[in-house]
Amino acid sequence: MKIIEKVYRILVVEDNPGDFLLISDCLREQMIDVDISGATSFGELKELVKDHASLYDVVLLDITLPDQVGEPLIRETLQLFPYTPVIILTGYTDFEFSVRSLTMGVSDYLLKEEITPPVLCKSILYSFERKKITLDLETSEKRVRSFALQLNNAIEEERSRIAREIHDEFGQQLTGMKMGLVALEEMAGGNREICTVIQEIQTQVDDGISALRHIANELRPAILDKLGLAAAIEWLLSDFEKKTGARGYLYMVHKGRLKISDRNLSINVFRICQEAVTNVIKHAMATILQIFVKVKDSQLHINISDNGRGMLSREQHLPLSMGLLNMQERAALIGAELSIESAPGKGTIIEIKCNLNGDTNIDS
Repeated sequence: MKIIEKVYRILVVEDNPGDFLLISDCLREQMIDVDISGATSFGELKELVKDHASLYDVVLLDITLPDQVGEPLIRETLQLFPYTPVIILTGYTDFEFSVRSLTMGVSDYLLKEEITPPVLCKSILYSFERKKITLDLETSEKRVRSFALQLNNAIEEERSRIAREIHDEFGQQLTGMKMGLVALEEMAGGNREICTVIQEIQTQVDDGISALRHIANELRPAILDKLGLAAAIEWLLSDFEKKTGARGYLYMVHKGRLKISDRNLSINVFRICQEAVTNVIKHAMATILQIFVKVKDSQLHINISDNGRGMLSREQHLPLSMGLLNMQERAALIGAELSIESAPGKGTIIEIKCNLNGDTNIDS
């Protein structure tokens, strides 16, 4: 009984003519109309689908071909068909291999000896619909990421504007007030009581100027824009020592190579580091903070570790852990790899890896 009415274009990659015929018969038994193409080697497959991979709805792949076998064959086939479900048809019964195949991205793994028309067609139907849903989700995620990136850029621009306003406007006003107090002190004619009051106000104004500078730097460190990421990380560590009285250690390998032309990348890496240091200040109760920065083969590696109280595993995945969530989101925006290792009483290690050339593929 034929149960599938949609016309499916199916590519069968199989070097055994008998198996190809068996698969074709299974497909035609269940489908009202089916367009079946074949390839008997990986080389033939590449030629067949050159610039035409999107023509096929499903790929049925034997993983033992004359010119390619096993995992390399699966990887390269998935690269040829990023938007098409690939179903493995094989006599290879290794369970661990089948699981690895599924984790690599194949849609299903069927043993040839167990194939029947209903089983094969059900797998095709499910794989096709599942792939459609996956692609729709990926498209939606890309849109969300794009919006998040635009929103993040807008927030950073607003932070920068507010920091400038605070520094320029309020800072100048407080500086003018301080100059006025100096003039007023001279006009007091040595009156001790009046001078004492004026000096107290001057101290408060100095504190206000210092607080404004700190707030402006928290919003957007001018040092990041003027001197770059390396100097901004140094400032972070210095600020940590001032706030906590703890010791901070910074190690930089190939510091001269840490020149990031991508402003968005530089800002987000700094924000991840800032969030990590802030978490140490607020929660870790650490006495030592170490930041290790290395540039190698156009890859930036940053390791931030402390000797604080650490975190339970469940604390690292709490939906309301906004600091950790913020770091993860920023890492995703720039295609960086972020890892967090922590255990109670053993501190926390946060590692960031990203490519300075904008490529999102990270090599460990």
